[in-house]
Amino acid sequence: MLTPIPVPDAVIVLKARLLPQYVADAVRVQADAVRRYGLARGPLYAEARAVQESRIARANKVLATVPARQPLVVRGAA
Repeated sequence: MLTPIPVPDAVIVLKARLLPQYVADAVRVQADAVRRYGLARGPLYAEARAVQESRIARANKVLATVPARQPLVVRGAA
């Protein structure tokens, strides 16, 4: 079993600075859309869920173009 090793915030900030701005923006949009998707519960919020799903899909298209070995995390995104 693998034990996750905590990464210091300074390392994450350095990695985020090396990312192109459009990638950092996509990470933030995706994290925000995932959070908002979880808030849209019930049949009254079907349209809101569809909007968040489209935002997640657009962000995933951008993130798919970036070769990354680990998940992209930008502080302040979630």
